[in-house]
Amino acid sequence: MLKTAAFSFYVLFHPIDGFWELKNHKEKSFGAANLILAVLCLFNVLSIQFTSFHYGVLDRDNVNILINISSFVLPLLAWSVLNWALSTLLDGKASMKQIWVQSVYSLMPLLLSIPVLVIASHIMTLQDSAFYYLITSIAVLWCTFLFLFGNMTIHDYTMTKTVVMTLFTFAGIAASIFIGIILFSTFQQLISFITTVITEIRFMP
Repeated sequence: MLKTAAFSFYVLFHPIDGFWELKNHKEKSFGAANLILAVLCLFNVLSIQFTSFHYGVLDRDNVNILINISSFVLPLLAWSVLNWALSTLLDGKASMKQIWVQSVYSLMPLLLSIPVLVIASHIMTLQDSAFYYLITSIAVLWCTFLFLFGNMTIHDYTMTKTVVMTLFTFAGIAASIFIGIILFSTFQQLISFITTVITEIRFMP
């Protein structure tokens, strides 16, 4: 599994060949992807504690670690489920598991940038903030590049179809969040109504 996880460094610079290899020949890729995600979550939590106060979170004691980890895991899960669901309608060739692996491997630039940013935060002053945020921008753009080419490779799509699929997936995620908020609000109001009715009944003369 560690060897398969280390294959992520090859994927960084050879996304098409790398993702094709991951999909077709690499065993234990699912476990390796989960290991990479766990390291990414750990690095992110540690970065909150060790990043210089110039660039870090000011109120570190009130940071919720579970919410922090969920900010990586839940979007990836939503992306994997919806991308797979839509790909079944658009002749996609990848399974949900393969989409999950591809998505996690695409986050490698972000993982590698975290220790660099933590060290840089103790070296750079606020006047050097442009260089600090340049590193972040490069990591995000690199992740985006890997996401697009990785998704294109595992589904055997053209780039145009990949971009369309990506937009549909994001639209699906936004719709799911909207529906979830409505259902949560409705459920909350229902509970409040039931509680009020029970209270009224209890205090009836």
